[in-house]
Amino acid sequence: MTDVNQLITDYLDIWTSAIEKKSSAGRGNGGGLELYGIRKLRKLVFELAVRGKLVIQLAEEGTGSELKEAVLKSRAAAVRSKELRKQKPLPEITEQELLFAVPPSWGLIRLGELTNYGVTDKADADEMDENIWVLELEDVEKVSSKLIKRVYFSERRFKSSKNRFIAGDVIYGKLRPYLDKVLIADEDGVCTTEMIPMRAFGDVSPEFVRLFLKSPEFIRYADDSTHGMNLPRLGTDKARMAVVPLPPLAEQQRIVAKADELMALCDVLEQQAQDNLKAHQTLVASCLATLTNSQSSEGLTQNWTRIEAYFDTLFTTEESVEALRRAALDLALRGLLTDQSKDAPHASDLLTNLYSKNKESASSRHRTIVSKIKAAEPPFDLPESWAWSNLGLLSSDLRYGTSKKCDRDDSLVPVLRIPNVSGGRVDLDDLKFGPLDPKEVDDLRLRPNDLLIIRSNGSLDIVGSFAVVPELEGDFAFAGYLVRVRIDPAFVDPRYIWYVSRSRFLRDQIEGPIRHGVGLKNVNSTELASLQFPIPPREEQEQIVEKLDGLFELCDQFSQRISDQNLIKLSLTDTLTSKIH
Repeated sequence: MTDVNQLITDYLDIWTSAIEKKSSAGRGNGGGLELYGIRKLRKLVFELAVRGKLVIQLAEEGTGSELKEAVLKSRAAAVRSKELRKQKPLPEITEQELLFAVPPSWGLIRLGELTNYGVTDKADADEMDENIWVLELEDVEKVSSKLIKRVYFSERRFKSSKNRFIAGDVIYGKLRPYLDKVLIADEDGVCTTEMIPMRAFGDVSPEFVRLFLKSPEFIRYADDSTHGMNLPRLGTDKARMAVVPLPPLAEQQRIVAKADELMALCDVLEQQAQDNLKAHQTLVASCLATLTNSQSSEGLTQNWTRIEAYFDTLFTTEESVEALRRAALDLALRGLLTDQSKDAPHASDLLTNLYSKNKESASSRHRTIVSKIKAAEPPFDLPESWAWSNLGLLSSDLRYGTSKKCDRDDSLVPVLRIPNVSGGRVDLDDLKFGPLDPKEVDDLRLRPNDLLIIRSNGSLDIVGSFAVVPELEGDFAFAGYLVRVRIDPAFVDPRYIWYVSRSRFLRDQIEGPIRHGVGLKNVNSTELASLQFPIPPREEQEQIVEKLDGLFELCDQFSQRISDQNLIKLSLTDTLTSKIH
């Protein structure tokens, strides 16, 4: 029998330091971090609990087979007394159905025999008391199954019928079973029909039933047994057929007590790990604030030197590395990464010449777009030799791509789509081709140093992403969800514009006017043309790009090191858990 307490304490650093990045969602959240090691540890506790490996078996406590007989008798009595309607008999359990081996003293029983799963008492709104608990799926946190909020009928009135439950019932969320929402009611109430209240017959612990429903094995079984594509749910027949391991009642109670003890330990570890992460984030933010609050390039150099020795301690998470990237961009936009030369031409002279050139070459459509740009106050002070401008004024053309359907026929014209630019770089993998006529090819042809901007997408983080077009062999066009921006690199370095586009300052401008349609977020050419950019003299633009290239390369090195270390920690976590099975 594995001592799980010993397993936790011996490898404490692995459980608490194995961290995984969550998928990105929402405005600038960077995806967040998940305590992978502790999540695996919780799953391990549930798994060991239902396999009989958390506590030892004691002969004096009886057998699961004896308990099964008592459960079936209790169930039959409920049918005879009409407390339970008669249900279709379930077949004998076969060896092929066993999800895992259980101790010899345990029994096996189907969920539909152990509980009244599928037999629910319906409740209508006109029967409700103002103080009755009304439970919805959204009230239960996924995975942890913690009750987030408790709402009563006086606050949540309903029209459609609900399922009644009583205190002590196990309530299971059958919709999207992978969300793992299972709780034990501590008072009477009603719940959505997407949740199934159940109670066991005979002497069976509701807490043990809950452990089983939250075990990785049952979650996999439920996921494999769902129906419905958009709203997958576990069907009643499939749920009733699930094979439940059945220890004697006394052992169930010892298992539940041990699992509770270990979960409490996981709670402590999780809180400590979160506190450590929060403290680390505060430290990083404080050190980076020292950099971004620098008043001159000389002050920045001094502040950088002070914290450079602690980089290995500071930049140990993806979030901290992203914070360093944001700080570098902020410094660049304020002219603190470079020394301003008194002999350099003023950016306003550069822009005057660029505007004059653009006016001669711009199409009437582009002139119309530029005419709609409204004057705005400068967002912040710039170095004396810099000037503010708008993307529309910096460019000679902003143009939407083709709306023609593209496919894999490579005899047609290659068309760059969102997947080809969504990483901030042009990627020629997964190309599609379109039936463009010669005029369209001429209008939509991409040149080196053109900028492509994603103007419409389902993800807020992707809308407004920029990419610089490299040297391409042959004619390439672009799709309708993209905007091409043509800037003369003799005046403005497109790489500088690309770096500014990644700053929080520009993201705030892009996200402000975005419209949230059905499934899509959109920004139009006029809104893109209005984006404000701080423009340094041409030579200084190159210096800033060179500085940012070096800083971003350093960040890439940090990220790679973090990724390599995290892979090792995740692998060690998986190895530890797999050895116990």
